Amino acid sequence: MSRSTQLLLGVLAALLIAQGWALRTTWHDAPHPGGDNAGYVALAGALLDGEGFTELWDPAAPPHTKYPPVFPGLLAAAMAMGATTWSGLKAVPLVFAVLSMLAAFLWANARRGPLWGGGVALLTGWSSTLLYHAHYLLSDVPFLAFTLAALWLLEERRSDGGGVDSPGGAETGDVAAEATTPSEGTAGSGVTSGNDATTAPGAAVMAVGALVFAALAYFTRSAGLPLVLAVFVGLALRRRLRLLAAGVVALGIPAVLWLLRGRNVVTDGAYGREFWMVDPYQPQLGEIGITGLIPRALENGLGYLTTHLPAALTGAGAGAAPGAGAIGVAVGALALVGWGLAVRRRIGPTEVFAPLYTGVILVWPVVWSGDRFALPLVPLGVLYAGEAIAWGAARVRAAAVVPALGAALAVVALSQAAAVLVEAEVAASCRGASRVGGPWACSGLGMVQFTEAARWAGANLDDEAVVLTRKPRIWYAMSGRATRTYPFVPYADSVLAVADRAGASYVVLDLVGAQAQLLANAIGERPSAFCSVAGFGGQNGDPRTELLGIVPSAERAAAAATDEVRIAACPDALRGRGAEVGPYRSSEPIPILTETPPSSSP
Repeated sequence: MSRSTQLLLGVLAALLIAQGWALRTTWHDAPHPGGDNAGYVALAGALLDGEGFTELWDPAAPPHTKYPPVFPGLLAAAMAMGATTWSGLKAVPLVFAVLSMLAAFLWANARRGPLWGGGVALLTGWSSTLLYHAHYLLSDVPFLAFTLAALWLLEERRSDGGGVDSPGGAETGDVAAEATTPSEGTAGSGVTSGNDATTAPGAAVMAVGALVFAALAYFTRSAGLPLVLAVFVGLALRRRLRLLAAGVVALGIPAVLWLLRGRNVVTDGAYGREFWMVDPYQPQLGEIGITGLIPRALENGLGYLTTHLPAALTGAGAGAAPGAGAIGVAVGALALVGWGLAVRRRIGPTEVFAPLYTGVILVWPVVWSGDRFALPLVPLGVLYAGEAIAWGAARVRAAAVVPALGAALAVVALSQAAAVLVEAEVAASCRGASRVGGPWACSGLGMVQFTEAARWAGANLDDEAVVLTRKPRIWYAMSGRATRTYPFVPYADSVLAVADRAGASYVVLDLVGAQAQLLANAIGERPSAFCSVAGFGGQNGDPRTELLGIVPSAERAAAAATDEVRIAACPDALRGRGAEVGPYRSSEPIPILTETPPSSSP
């Protein structure tokens, strides 16, 4: 076994141990309190049951047009293999967390060699955002893995086995000299002497693989479009025009079909509609025009540089190591310099993807901005920042390159390790709470009561019952009963109008968010239009969640003016079957993934 192979295997083994420790210490089995997790589960269940890519949680069961189908398909495959619990399905993002780290290594190794690959992969694998999303049913981690795999397959490689910018196979010692001198060949052409991807063995297979992974990324998250374009540019620079044409057709046809699928389907969550809103969560604020994208991009740019990218890399924020935010900002600023240096030497798919993807997340609504969207920029930013450090250190003294890079790696890795330890404490607390109160205990009293109400509804209400709720997809996952979101307004007529259009006979007055106060005001405006079905919680004087019936429109009467709101008990037709529902444990299947109703006690 050659020394280079031994080095490669040693680095990979160290990376697997390091990330395995981080994933294990931050593990918990709690589901995410956001609706996306439950939405993915519901879509996967619909696919597995042959219902199609359909929003079964909505009473109209419309075709789903928001989330592309790859991640639900992955969950459906896990379900087919027997995964039915929240923790069982988490095996999917956990596997892709490891694959993301390996893909980061392969990509960075192709550019610079195994030591650079090890550093980039370590900082990617210990990214706070990657570790967080590896424990929830979200598409961000698979998207990262597909993205890095596509970039790796089209990355330029030296015939001597070294990185592109390590002459003679040197790992770091001579890197700075190369960083200041354009590669042989045409600068910026993407093709360098002795490094022509069009002549490398298996280049066609790798190019096809890049197209496949780009397609998987795009059909995992719509933000994968910049990756598709970057791969097309990479093929054009390598003059693989036939493969480029085939890729445009192969990816274009399903992409057009996906867009056409949503053309005549109008839903509240359509990306095209939400994109132009000032705030998709507050539709009443209206929409912006083309010129409104400029201030949005500036606000997002500041947020990503000072908050979201630091959080994605080092866990900046509450509980982060001192100076973690400043470290993240420094990496972001250095990455801009490093990208500029890379563009001077050559333009490849990575150099195209980075600004295109950044541009996409800059023009999205500000409320969507966050560290999860910065995650694909973490490995790119780390490598570009390293190139900037190497370039700057070499201008002072060539021998300073390795110490400078080593010190930078140590600073960031120590900051990340501190964040992992903090998250480990949170995870341990969550595991303890789950053992006592079930998986939703980590999300607070409101979610515990809300999901108790959902399971009660699944055991007691008719299959056709429709409920207005704050969290429709979680409600459906835990009950199997159709639901829509109640309007966030304090007006009874508006709530009743939405209920009548949806055919809803119930509404949940929850403790999940501040929007419930608006619902409470609406109920107080016309209390005679509602009746009491069941309450959940309320022990020891705690507030409780209420499941209320909605009086049929023909029987509603105007509420008498009074300072006291009284809700009468519902008639028997709305009160359900009266079955008692036992506690929900982490080891139990997600209710919609079992053919039997939620476990009931006699």
